[in-house]
Amino acid sequence: MTGSDNKMKKLLLIALLFLTTWVSAQQVEPVRYEVNRWNKEQGCHFQTLGDAEGIMVYETDKTDKQKHRLWNFACLDSSLYETRSDLIPLPDKLKFIDADSDGHHAAFLFANDGNKKAADTLDFLVVSFNREEKSYQTFWNKWPEKSVPLSVDVVDGTMMMTLNNKSGNGVLYFYDLGNNSFRTVTPSSGSFVLFQTEAFPKEHCFVVAAKEFENKHYVSTSFKVYSPTGNLQGSYRYDNITNAALGRMVFRFDESRNLVVIGTLERETGRKVNLEGVTENFDKESVGVVWMRFVGGTPDSHVYLFKDMPEIEHALTSSDRVRLREEKLKLSKNQKATKAEIAFQFLTPRLTDFGDLTVFAVEAFMPYYHTETRMSYGYYGYYGGYPYTYTIFDGYDFFSEVLLAFDHEGHLKWQQSVKFDNELTYELFPHASEGVCYDELVVASPYHNNLRYTAFDKDAQVLMNQQSEKLAPTHGGDYVEDEYFAQMTKWYGNRFLIYGSQIIQNSTQPQAKRSVFYLQKVQYD
Repeated sequence: MTGSDNKMKKLLLIALLFLTTWVSAQQVEPVRYEVNRWNKEQGCHFQTLGDAEGIMVYETDKTDKQKHRLWNFACLDSSLYETRSDLIPLPDKLKFIDADSDGHHAAFLFANDGNKKAADTLDFLVVSFNREEKSYQTFWNKWPEKSVPLSVDVVDGTMMMTLNNKSGNGVLYFYDLGNNSFRTVTPSSGSFVLFQTEAFPKEHCFVVAAKEFENKHYVSTSFKVYSPTGNLQGSYRYDNITNAALGRMVFRFDESRNLVVIGTLERETGRKVNLEGVTENFDKESVGVVWMRFVGGTPDSHVYLFKDMPEIEHALTSSDRVRLREEKLKLSKNQKATKAEIAFQFLTPRLTDFGDLTVFAVEAFMPYYHTETRMSYGYYGYYGGYPYTYTIFDGYDFFSEVLLAFDHEGHLKWQQSVKFDNELTYELFPHASEGVCYDELVVASPYHNNLRYTAFDKDAQVLMNQQSEKLAPTHGGDYVEDEYFAQMTKWYGNRFLIYGSQIIQNSTQPQAKRSVFYLQKVQYD
């Protein structure tokens, strides 16, 4: 057999093992879990619990005698079988905010979303699940006026909840999930706005990132490392470079327990900023990526600009690619270019270990608008008409995923990109996921009940062009009429979960049309 035949056989094997194996496995175990979707505002969330469990938390259409809304906390095993189901009454109009878990506990944070009856008693409510005792507890409290909840993280039985005040101060709450005692920590007395947190169970710590402001100017980013008891274990600071600042980022610890941060680099305008909503500002454009490691408190950093990456043009939209070539032509003729840099609007990035490399993956999106012109003829229509124009938001287009591979010293080894054609969406949410299989990096994205995927080797060479595989339905005659918020996340090992909302038609079933939240297990061996 020739070398080309061996390579073709390997590519076919990868493609088949990536999806075909789990399609055949559905004959012996269910790989899909559905929840009836009865309301557009209905809350629903899936929280992984270790290697083989998870909790599906969703708001039901039922209430108890006290008019409390019943939420179902359904424990699922690795085959998406329900092992137990608990209906827990919660005050009506609570909004799910965030959840996290460690080896012993899971915590689910809810916030008051307009319940006037509960407004005087609580701002937030937490449902904690003791995995060993299989029991639930709830506790609630009020937080400082005009606070904005950010996230929750769980380490060693402690839940850390983060809040931002509109005045620009961040607050940390450390709750012992065993006895519900808590401790409040204020990282700084100045304008210190929390914008990202992460739990590290193996390191027994939390990492908190915050933007520091002076006179409403963003001047630096601080990183605080806390123990589960709320004690400060380390404090690091990265000062903004000239006309640029850190944007979205991810954290990790190296083998020597040094904090490593990889983040996007955003251009600063120099204008004063409003501290409200700073944690959810996705409007800024990123022009590069920063890799840094803190050794002894001093950041060892490397800055990589997109304009210096030869392969980055493949990640651009066609219009941006044309604009870039026109501007390069102007520069070659010593003419002034309008915008010489390459910039993207990015969603929250992810990290994947790929052999000796760390792959930083981040999704690029673009908001689309169109304008319409109409005539106005005055209140009674007596006056001469005059035209007026207004802008309409069409949605976000997630047009590309950018992949950057770094070695342990922060050197950029290669850059790649993946394009998935998506319809415009009105909400920002992840559209893709990454995983390692057979020494290849697989990038996949669900879309309209199909899974699109491609694979790279350690040198960033494409091993297969983009493939598409239909997801297995619950019933043979199911037809997906519409789909919302289809996402994919790593569960455990080489297992992934696809989840979202679907409207399904099937004339052979008693309910010919159903709206569901769904979980779909994807496994490749």
